[in-house]
Amino acid sequence: MKDVWAMPAIAPWEKKCGKHPTQKPLAVLTRCILASTQPNAWILDPFTGSSTTGIAANLLGRRFLGIDKEEDFLKISIARKHEIENNSTAALFKQKLNGFKSKNQLELY
Repeated sequence: MKDVWAMPAIAPWEKKCGKHPTQKPLAVLTRCILASTQPNAWILDPFTGSSTTGIAANLLGRRFLGIDKEEDFLKISIARKHEIENNSTAALFKQKLNGFKSKNQLELY
């Protein structure tokens, strides 16, 4: 097992609803969630920012609760959640995720 993950930087499509100064790539949070949770698990992010953790959680069939004191970032989070409620958008996001050995590796989880 390698101790280094090769992951892409944040893609422009990940910032379509707005920008957060410390936003993480969706592929990183996807990998962390797959490595540490089971489907339908609850994930809590008490400093959610733009909710990349929540987007990854929802795309992977996990439940999510995010907390943040900054209203502007919560507005971005809500917009991002609404964006993936569209099934075709959610499927497109899953398809665009990079950092896996093959295109179908994400589907295997």
